[in-house]
Amino acid sequence: MLKNKLIIIDGNSMLYRLYYAMPLLTNSKGEYTNAIFGYANEMVKIITEYKPTHLVVAFDAAKTTFRNDIFADYKANRSPMPPELASQVAPIKEMLGLMNIKVIEQLGIEADDIIGTLSKKFGDTETIIITGDRDSFQLIDNTTSIYFTKRGISDIKIYNIDNLKQEYGVEPWQVVDLKALQGDSSDNIPGVRGIGPKTATELINTFGSLDGVYANLDSIKGGTNQKLAENKETAYLSQTLARIKTDAMIDCTLEDMVVKFPFSSAVKDFFEKYSLRLLLKKDEIFDINQQVVTNDKTKEVKIIEVKTEQQLNSIVNNVCEEWAFYKDTTDVWHASCGDIEYVFAGQIDLFSQGLTEGEIMLGFKNVLENENITKIFYDTKSMLYIFKQYGIKFPKNVFDVSVALNLTQGVIVKDINDIYSFTGASSSIPALALISAKKELSKIIEQEKLQNLYYKTEIPLIFTLFNMETRGFKVDKEKLNSLEKVYAKKIETLTNKIYQVVGHDFNIKSPKQLAVVLFDELGLPKNKKESTSVEVLEELEDLHEVVPLILEYRKAAKIYSTYIVAMKDCIDKNGFVHTNFNQTQTATGRLSSSDPNLQNLPIRDEESKEIRSMFIASSEGNELVDADYSQIELRVLAHLSGDDFYINSFNNGEDIHTKTASEVFGVLPEDVTPSQRRVAKVVNFGIIYGMSRFGLSSDLKITQKEAKAYIDNFYRIHPKISEYMQEQISEAKNTGCARTMLGRVRKIPDINASNFMVRQRAERVAQNTSVQGSAAEIMKIAMNNLENRLTKENIGAQLIMQVHDELVVDCPKKEVEKVKEILKQEMENAVNLKVPLTTDVGSAYNWSDAH
Repeated sequence: MLKNKLIIIDGNSMLYRLYYAMPLLTNSKGEYTNAIFGYANEMVKIITEYKPTHLVVAFDAAKTTFRNDIFADYKANRSPMPPELASQVAPIKEMLGLMNIKVIEQLGIEADDIIGTLSKKFGDTETIIITGDRDSFQLIDNTTSIYFTKRGISDIKIYNIDNLKQEYGVEPWQVVDLKALQGDSSDNIPGVRGIGPKTATELINTFGSLDGVYANLDSIKGGTNQKLAENKETAYLSQTLARIKTDAMIDCTLEDMVVKFPFSSAVKDFFEKYSLRLLLKKDEIFDINQQVVTNDKTKEVKIIEVKTEQQLNSIVNNVCEEWAFYKDTTDVWHASCGDIEYVFAGQIDLFSQGLTEGEIMLGFKNVLENENITKIFYDTKSMLYIFKQYGIKFPKNVFDVSVALNLTQGVIVKDINDIYSFTGASSSIPALALISAKKELSKIIEQEKLQNLYYKTEIPLIFTLFNMETRGFKVDKEKLNSLEKVYAKKIETLTNKIYQVVGHDFNIKSPKQLAVVLFDELGLPKNKKESTSVEVLEELEDLHEVVPLILEYRKAAKIYSTYIVAMKDCIDKNGFVHTNFNQTQTATGRLSSSDPNLQNLPIRDEESKEIRSMFIASSEGNELVDADYSQIELRVLAHLSGDDFYINSFNNGEDIHTKTASEVFGVLPEDVTPSQRRVAKVVNFGIIYGMSRFGLSSDLKITQKEAKAYIDNFYRIHPKISEYMQEQISEAKNTGCARTMLGRVRKIPDINASNFMVRQRAERVAQNTSVQGSAAEIMKIAMNNLENRLTKENIGAQLIMQVHDELVVDCPKKEVEKVKEILKQEMENAVNLKVPLTTDVGSAYNWSDAH
């Protein structure tokens, strides 16, 4: 018997089926609630009747996914969601959050791909997929079954590995090929024109697979042969579109999906808000001991609707030491002072009662700018954009709940639902929930001695990042257009070369078609999953001339789509891009960015130079000053481990990779070859990331025995590093988390997992968290100090970018040398370590030349 029972719900499928299965219902405010009620009712049924240990709901994040890149008309015939249903989506997701039911949606892939990946991710787990989509039949295996819904989940049919063929005539793994032949009108998958379900099933049963059909095409007679021959490319395209991904990168563990039942009082409040009376009568589904938390103890919550300026002026004059503000997804403002939730009725039109956003903001201007009043926000940076519109100065004395949660809990913060689940508060009182969260998080910050990191680094960083975003980075449009043509031509040339080498056209972007070419047609060594990942291709690179071409093609295609085409959509009318810096989206504390993503730029290769060449100073009278930390993570490792070898080498200004190579290979430093130095560099940096002998052998293309010898030699030279790494693993096993130099917490739930591979990955996380996270903290301190220094000295230079280990400042030419010195001072003196922090500084009009 399997240890766990995981139920995966197809969120969109259930959404539509429940909506159309029930008559339209509304609550007292006229809000539609039929789908909300249906969803709530089904969650209760699923938990009480099927008794899962783990539960997750997968939703589509957007209409377009990687399949639209392959076939633009994929799902093009889908009608838009009815507005009556669309208005219920956000409340349903809010409700699931309050129920502590994990919700996953991810850009670029569909809910099906999330479901497919989760169904294959966990061993020792019985998996049930609840869906009304027959595509999921391909996921059935010995531990995964499909509960196929016909109406809600009240009318279902269970499909498993024993009974699918009885009804549909194919095995689970043949479902994709069946769809490739017959197509699917609901998803606008073309299939083979003229081949229906009956013929498709006969072909798959006769020849086993789509590949088998085309391998035996000569034995198929008549019109069917002609249809298949004429539509071969379409058939394989349809196969790619129909295949559900089972290897998507989804950051989710079993612990994230543990069922918590009965529900808290926050769920009861939600049911009351939406008038779900039938569910409110079921006392057994609520934990009466879980109550709404406010400031000090459980209290009656008072909600006051504010409609007039007179009301606004009277509450603003309240004497409060702290105010919380929140703008909800319906653009309604909430504020709280004391034990009252103020809800501001918006102005619908010129004749209705209510307050505009401008009136609300200006009414609170003195409160927001008063340094003696604590302002509590969920996402301060998004608030700053609003305040800027109304001339409100940066508020001082700020508490940001999302940043505090990320810092103390080691979680990736997504939305306000984190606060409801954290405090047990109701979704109808978000501002009061923020006050409650601030109280609890402040205690944790103090207990964990995180005051300096939170108040002196993370909070000031919010304002630094806001300034960087609003300034933006100027793009050379002519260079961008030129690169677009260069890379489009490069992709076209590589495509033709690949076709020429292989001998026929195929979809290079399709992993399935590529696998057929590499493993079946060219006879290259197969791996178990017939994967065509970069890692696999790099191992095959020397075995056939087409493999390097494919790797080059993929690199060019990524740069073209990610950094050229996407960039064009992000440029404002003045020629600047304003990336959004994310402070709470990584577990290590490193920044990420989006729209456009500038945090994953290639570091130091030819493509990096080309991409960076698109970025220029803001005017011809300015230059870009670029400062890059030298080997910051190795220096942090030297400090944390106390390793004498590293410390002495860095303090003496020696080349650390040459020195390491000298010791590992037993030669004098002056006799170290470039090849030996490269090995030492890979080992040095690999140790930070907990690289195994398998990883090292793959990177250096050597045997695992040789890789083990290198690693053993490294630890022989660096016993304190070996000891430090083991201490990090032991600490994580004891506490369930890892910490950075300044105390940031990162949870590692799999550190004591029974599965060896899972546990080994968690141990690598434990090893590298302290180093990576500490390096990120040093960079943040440097950014804040630099921002303050440049503002104080009023020299016209502005910090505009942070990427990898470097900072970029846009600076008047006459101030370049002074700014270079300031950058070196602030970055190299951000913290005191046992070794010096050093930077490489350059300047030029073009970013590529400055780097």
